[in-house]
Amino acid sequence: MDQIIAAGKTKAGYKLSPLLIKAFMSGMFIAFGGLGSQVINAATGTSYIGAFIFPVGLILVICTGSELFTGDCLMAMASADRKITMADMIRTLILVYIGNFVGSLFIVFAAWAGNMPGMFDGKLGEAMVKTAASKGSLLPAVSFSKGVLCNILVCAAVLIAIRTKEITGKMLAAYFPVMLFVLCGFEHSIANMYFIPMGQLLSGFDIGLLLNNLIPVTLGNTVGGVLFALGMYYCNRPE
Repeated sequence: MDQIIAAGKTKAGYKLSPLLIKAFMSGMFIAFGGLGSQVINAATGTSYIGAFIFPVGLILVICTGSELFTGDCLMAMASADRKITMADMIRTLILVYIGNFVGSLFIVFAAWAGNMPGMFDGKLGEAMVKTAASKGSLLPAVSFSKGVLCNILVCAAVLIAIRTKEITGKMLAAYFPVMLFVLCGFEHSIANMYFIPMGQLLSGFDIGLLLNNLIPVTLGNTVGGVLFALGMYYCNRPE
C-alpha cells in the first residue's frame, strides 16, 4: 500500500509532456492487446481464445512503467492518505485518459493503413465491425456495470504486480485478472478506444455509438477502480 501511495504522489507530480507520453504508450499497448485478440479470434473462428492474448497489453503497460487510466484509479489511495489532493488525482486521470485515447487511435490508423482488416479474406475486418457495433449498442446501465466489474479486476492486477519483485511475477499478476475480465465480457474504456473506432473506421463513424459506450464505461471503470482502492486502503491502513 505504501508503494501505491508513493506512486500516486509521483504520478501527480509529473509534468505535462512526460505524463502524456507515458499515457500515449499505454494506449498503444492496450490497443495492441485488443488487435492481437481480434487476430487470434478471426484465425480460429472462436470469440473466446482472444482472452488469452489480450492481457499482453497490460503486461506491456506494467513492465514499461506507462500510465493507464484504469490502473491510475488506484491514486485514490494517495488521496485518501492525504498525500495528494482530489484535484491532483482528477487532473492526472484526465490527462492520462486523453493520452490513452490518442495512443489507441494511433494503432487504429496504423492497423488500417497496414490493411490488417483484410486478413483471413476479410474476416478480421468483419469481426472488427461487429465488435464495434455490439459495444456501441449496449445499454448504458449494462456498460456501466460491466465497467465497474472490469476495473476491479484491472486494479487488482496492478496491485498484485506492485507487490511482486520479479518481472515474471508482474507478468503473471497482470495476466490472470485481465484474462478473467475479457472472458466475462466486461468493458474497459481504453480498450474500447481501440475496438469501436477500429470497427467504425471500416463501416462509418458514429459519434453517438462511441459516446454511448465510452461515457458509461468510463464512469463504471472510475467507480470500480476508486471503490477497490479505497476498500483496500481502509482495510490495510495503520491504526
